[in-house]
Amino acid sequence: MRIAIIGCGWVGNRLVKFLTEKDHQVIATTTSSEKIPELQSLGAEVHLLDFGKNYKQDFLKSADVAIFSMPISRDSWFEGFKKLESTFPKTLLFSSTGIYPLKNGIFTEDDEYDLRSDILVAENVVLDKFPQTTVLRFGGLMGDERSLQNFFSRKKPPHPEKKVNYVHYADILPIVELFLTSEPHHKFYNIVAPEHPAIGEILNIETEGKSAQPDDVNDRIVSSRRLIQEFNYTFIHPNPKYF
Repeated sequence: MRIAIIGCGWVGNRLVKFLTEKDHQVIATTTSSEKIPELQSLGAEVHLLDFGKNYKQDFLKSADVAIFSMPISRDSWFEGFKKLESTFPKTLLFSSTGIYPLKNGIFTEDDEYDLRSDILVAENVVLDKFPQTTVLRFGGLMGDERSLQNFFSRKKPPHPEKKVNYVHYADILPIVELFLTSEPHHKFYNIVAPEHPAIGEILNIETEGKSAQPDDVNDRIVSSRRLIQEFNYTFIHPNPKYF
């Protein structure tokens, strides 16, 4: 399978390595020439592509799948993206669970109200051009150097009772491959670890009741039930407490 990963950030780099080791042919794009050697060392065919500038796209014509992994909340790519001429049998979009409202509750892919406008607009820009797209909404990205212990190594968390919606990159990689090798679904999926401990529980610090938060989001939970049920997926890292 020839896979184009358009935008190789923190997850994209790891996905390039994972897929090339699985013997897929990977086309990786980046907006920075400084990243080209690193991506080439991982086994990818690498091209510069910046939707904010004039760009060449002939190299995308041979791709069987396109994975759009741009920073979705930045609108600088919208107009350039609309000029993309290539068509793909299958497309995936990496989005964010940040689209759901900042309030208490359990949120699923069926929730359509009070969604964060910039992320919603970005999803729709892609879906308007590629209606066959499967949208993967990732929780907070964790693993390797990304940990709460590092984030709060020099400060205390302001709301230790707040429940988390995280996902380890070691789950993202096989989940993406699962969608690459399955029939197109053209739906939304939350990619979040199924357990939601509080920040204080992860950091092993005691909390004294619940502190007041703007919009009261201590118990905001994003559910990954659709992914688990439809694909019978078992998370490698189900509990962020042990990431």
